[in-house]
Amino acid sequence: MNNRIFDPEAILLRLRKFGKILLCLIVTMLIGALIGCTVASGNPFAIFFPSTWIHFFEFLN
Repeated sequence: MNNRIFDPEAILLRLRKFGKILLCLIVTMLIGALIGCTVASGNPFAIFFPSTWIHFFEFLN
């Protein structure tokens, strides 16, 4: 019988799976932001301009 409370291999496997899912979500959000800025302003890299983020946070307020 296994007396260990936590199985390190199982925890590592779940962390890797969570990391892969998180990485896929970040990449998908970045691609969506690039496509959205391309459609809106014609410049796909406008998402990286500080003025874009200033406008975004002003819009939220």
